[in-house]
Amino acid sequence: ESIDIRTSIFLMRKFSRQAFGLNAILAWVGVIGSLTVDATGVVVVPQFGPSYFGGHADGLAGSIPRVIDNLSYFTIWSNILVAITTTMIYRNMNRTSQRLKVMRLSSLMMITVTMLVYVLILAKDANPQSWNVYTDLLLHYITPPVTILVWLFFGPRKWISWKIIFSSLLIPITYILYTFARGAVIGKYPYGFVNVVELGYVGALIGTGVVLVLGLIIFLIYFIIDKLIPSSK
Repeated sequence: ESIDIRTSIFLMRKFSRQAFGLNAILAWVGVIGSLTVDATGVVVVPQFGPSYFGGHADGLAGSIPRVIDNLSYFTIWSNILVAITTTMIYRNMNRTSQRLKVMRLSSLMMITVTMLVYVLILAKDANPQSWNVYTDLLLHYITPPVTILVWLFFGPRKWISWKIIFSSLLIPITYILYTFARGAVIGKYPYGFVNVVELGYVGALIGTGVVLVLGLIIFLIYFIIDKLIPSSK
């Protein structure tokens, strides 16, 4: 019987590792695919307005500014963070460093916000074309739910505490500060609800505050779930 238990644990850990590996592959393919499309300019993406990202030269001439714009989207930040954390867990299933716990929770919150905000607010105006149809599916519709399901089924459990939650806010807050700082310099923004040119700073800060509140609610939901689901150990 003890041998059967050990075999079951071994198989469960093996399946868990494969799940993290699949999660990492999906995230990396989405990010690298999106960056490749922008770097090569194989898809012409229309600009929503003069105060939004875009408006660069077609083809390789506008490659660098397009890639920088791409790397300035919250979607890409969240998918990169998911890719990094799931890769780290895949490579070492026993890793329990404080940094990984913070990055893992931050990636969960950010990818969940990415999915909800895109599906509920941004998708209706997105209209991706050509290769971007596939990167859009990966970044917004496939990687987010897979990441959430992998966490629900395979954890790791009992990593979330109030200290981890507050530390996990550092990355999204850094993104917000970067977005406003870059926007102040170039006069362009990634999303309408943070567009200072259209909304002014008060409106943009309100929009950002609403998303932050959503992020805090998501943190609390994951915190409660983590407390209720027993540890696999």
